[in-house]
Amino acid sequence: MQKGDIFSTHSALCLSIRELVLREVSLDAGHDFEYMTKIGEEIRSGAQIANIQSHETFDRVTGVDAGEQQLDLSSRRYSVISALAYSLPVGRCFFSDPRSVKFSFELSDLQFRSISSVRREAMLYETGIKFLEKNPDVQLMLVDGPLAFSNWWKEAGRPVDREALISGVNRFLRLCQERDVLVAGIVKRPSARYLLHYLGLENDTNLSDSFILHQVLNTGERTLLFSPRTALRRDLRISPFMDAVEFPLYSTYARLSKDWAVPPIRIDLPAFSLGFADEIVEYCYATSYLRGIPFAILKADEAVRISKKFLDEIYLEVLSKVGRETGRMSYVAPVWGEARWI
Repeated sequence: MQKGDIFSTHSALCLSIRELVLREVSLDAGHDFEYMTKIGEEIRSGAQIANIQSHETFDRVTGVDAGEQQLDLSSRRYSVISALAYSLPVGRCFFSDPRSVKFSFELSDLQFRSISSVRREAMLYETGIKFLEKNPDVQLMLVDGPLAFSNWWKEAGRPVDREALISGVNRFLRLCQERDVLVAGIVKRPSARYLLHYLGLENDTNLSDSFILHQVLNTGERTLLFSPRTALRRDLRISPFMDAVEFPLYSTYARLSKDWAVPPIRIDLPAFSLGFADEIVEYCYATSYLRGIPFAILKADEAVRISKKFLDEIYLEVLSKVGRETGRMSYVAPVWGEARWI
């Protein structure tokens, strides 16, 4: 391309994108590095960093997870939600009947995902309840998700969906307390800033707890136990969704993996599990064989996933069935571009 030309080439666009990404990411990383030492020292001091021992104190542990897969047709959106409990050491799965969430395209994509997210979390706790009612001989329940819900959840979904989630969380925790079952919520990708607000460092950075602690914590270290509700109230003065949970909640961040790319997880504990907080964190560390995630959660996560390829195969069966019954496969046409393999 010569100077003054109005046309260019694809390679020139690729070069421009490369230069933009290299410049922006490198500048941000350099800026983060400049003040990370200072804020890291403050956090190591204020967060009372402690070493984690590696002990498998519990031998009857269950991980509970929920997942979803979306199918977009030209007529309406579908989201398939499933949830299961994976028990160790027997390696058995207990699952609830999967459900579908469907809405027309009058609902925005953001609203649809918001509703399906709340329903997915509600189904997770409903499955935990059903499992415990039929399998009471459990020492520890690990939930793949938060017990400490941020204020985002007070607007997510619809009122009926939020009520179902809160009801599920409270019934699950009450049942665990009644049956002397310990509970921990495992947040694999935390994005909150609870600890920064708890320590009064929220104005020093706009980064998340997880990113900061990824630079601060060594493998096998965790922070103090702190109240995320207290942190949220210091920030926004209100915590309506967290207040709706009947039990006081506490959290700790723990780095369980040596992999530089795997950030710390957050472990949420209800008050009735605090007496075994060290043992629960030690169990999580001892069983984090892969990707810094406790094994029971890892297996539940693997088992509950519905692959896109599997859903595509089911969609082919739908096409065949609708074609036979109506003679018009266009009634189940996909959103254009979502099924180019047809």
